[in-house]
Amino acid sequence: MIPPGKTSKAVCHLIDDKQGFDGALFMFNGLMQIPGRENRRAALRELRVVCKPGAPLLFTTHDRDSTPTEQALWRLETLRWAKGKQDARLIEFGDRYFEHEAGRTFMHLPNRDEILEDLAATGWRHTFDSMRRKIARESRAVVDFSDECRFWSAIAEPTKIG
Repeated sequence: MIPPGKTSKAVCHLIDDKQGFDGALFMFNGLMQIPGRENRRAALRELRVVCKPGAPLLFTTHDRDSTPTEQALWRLETLRWAKGKQDARLIEFGDRYFEHEAGRTFMHLPNRDEILEDLAATGWRHTFDSMRRKIARESRAVVDFSDECRFWSAIAEPTKIG
């Protein structure tokens, strides 16, 4: 594992200093598996450092406002946090652990505004986002197996020199 803040140095030997990568993918809600908003922002900044200006970034997230059911669940979670009764393992509102046969997986479930703020703060310009259900019609088996997610596209802004 590469420590935060060391990523661009660790991969710079892979690219020409004047070039950078033509784009980046961070799929399967991978970005949201990084605990702590500042850590997620650090990952976005590092991706920006190693990408050319204008390079696309494609990624997915959950969205805690995506359905009436999610909204109701997060209203209850808001009450738990207000009373200080949230799961002690959680760092910030939106965090959740998913239990499954292989163990437990951390995931942060943002809302749309949170991601827009994070992109703007880390050198990316938002170009597109949409919920999966609006992009593709999927089989009942896929819908039953997987959670709804939001697909995102952003473009690397030119870096400021000086």
